[in-house]
Amino acid sequence: MVISALLTAGGLVAAAYLCKTQRQKDFLLRFFAIITVIIHYSNLWVDYFTTGTAELENNHLLPVYPCNIVMWLLLIAACIKNRDGIAFKMIAEFVFWGGVVCGSVGIIFNANYDNTPSLRNYDILKGLVSHSTMLFGCIYMLVGKYIRIRVFNVVSCIAGLLFFLLDGAIINGLFDHFGIDPVNAMFLQEPPLPQFPWMSVWLLGAVAVTLLFGALALYEQKCFPENERWYNQLKNKIQKTKEKENV
Repeated sequence: MVISALLTAGGLVAAAYLCKTQRQKDFLLRFFAIITVIIHYSNLWVDYFTTGTAELENNHLLPVYPCNIVMWLLLIAACIKNRDGIAFKMIAEFVFWGGVVCGSVGIIFNANYDNTPSLRNYDILKGLVSHSTMLFGCIYMLVGKYIRIRVFNVVSCIAGLLFFLLDGAIINGLFDHFGIDPVNAMFLQEPPLPQFPWMSVWLLGAVAVTLLFGALALYEQKCFPENERWYNQLKNKIQKTKEKENV
């Protein structure tokens, strides 16, 4: 974990200094988005060519866990050409915030790493590396200046969390409908940390959004000119909407 953190941080610093043109930045973002997906599925090829068989896991077929969704959203964002559109901005903002949280939690609190503390197991190795490359790509959204830190990032995060819940409900419903053992998609059926049963995803999501809003509001108050702060921006949008309705 320490080696992964150091390599990720060092890579981001190097990227900030070396990648100056937009073409270079786009290439790096796409590279890490694509390599994350490849590494995620690589254990299938490794198992097949070493044993002659490969076991397909549920998160190979479906986005069962938050990191699975972030991985695909990172790839989608990296492939969107219109960087000024609302779709890219919302996806990129959620990929940054959601990816930082999910990627970090997926590395630090991963039960598989605790149960198998050796990187000789390829499944463990590829899990650590894919989480690290995903985390790099998510953080690069900020380092590469694809997003701007602001209060309205909270809107993108709320939309992303709602998508998490919808995805989890659909997948859990599919497993239940076809009589397959529960998969606990998006941790909707059981809390992510069994030792803390009260720590549901609903509570974690509400706390995360509240803390993020408070932190970003304070950041804007300290770093943004008054006319660019979220409440003035919102007031101006409401006023323009009223003016259009009166015309």
